[in-house]
Amino acid sequence: MFSIYTGEKLLLMLRDRKDQPELNGIWVPTNRDSLESLKADLPSLRQIYGLGNTRKSAALWLMLAPEAPDFERAAITLCDLIVHRDPRIGRLSKPRATRPKSPPGSPKPRAARRKSSPAGQKPRTTQPKPRRSS
Repeated sequence: MFSIYTGEKLLLMLRDRKDQPELNGIWVPTNRDSLESLKADLPSLRQIYGLGNTRKSAALWLMLAPEAPDFERAAITLCDLIVHRDPRIGRLSKPRATRPKSPPGSPKPRAARRKSSPAGQKPRTTQPKPRRSS
């Protein structure tokens, strides 16, 4: 999957995978109000079900399959709509949770990880480096 954003707005997703090839193509995020008008403008678009398309979710996905007879023309039309900032295409991404930052000057926590030694071997111990005399 390859996602195309402008700022925080997801505009398109491109999918070309071997598993579930029937879902390959250009995915277009839209909303319930814009669904029918986009399908009327681009009849090759079909709705993808099962990806948040519930009554609770306003997000809907349309897909342009690579097998569509007018795939190239429809893809160019989608790009033209995006260039002209068509409000029917795209959706704002949900903000990702961020970790709280440590106050400036505070030590950063170190991960306490121990390397396991292969079975039957004693763990290595490190010796302090000798000091150079001046």
